Amino acid sequence: MMQFVATIGRNDPCPCQSGKKYKKCCLPAHEARAAEQRRAHEQRNAVQRPDVAAVARALAPMLAFDDDGFDDLSNSAVDLANDGHFDEALAVCARLLAEFPDVVDGLERSAMVHAKMGHHTLAADFYRQAFDFVNDPSRRDHYEEHDYYREQAEKQQRLAESV
Repeated sequence: MMQFVATIGRNDPCPCQSGKKYKKCCLPAHEARAAEQRRAHEQRNAVQRPDVAAVARALAPMLAFDDDGFDDLSNSAVDLANDGHFDEALAVCARLLAEFPDVVDGLERSAMVHAKMGHHTLAADFYRQAFDFVNDPSRRDHYEEHDYYREQAEKQQRLAESV
């Protein structure tokens, strides 16, 4: 019997529901666990290991990336909202929208903050915008969680209508 495993993109929301991006939340622990499992497998099967330093040097150019502050800014919106600092969180969301317009985070974080504030209609609107953003044909291949934003918009809309 085949087993299908859902893939989680580095920029997707973390499946642990922390609100942070996967790459800034659980990905390091998952990678460490996978590396440990590979090492254990290699030891069990007496696999000849390559020179780790040489492999790291060879991979370094492919793994290098510029730290533009995006991840820290995006995650700070989550942290501020979780701590109840909504005005500061919304200011961070505005910066995300202005400084990183080609990434969905500004819309998603704005929706999340408004939801935590109980502004469900605004949250639903931001989630709809995020859904439209990731489903744009020019971006569709870059995002894996297409239905997440639609589902969140529907949930927030139901909450707004029940109040």
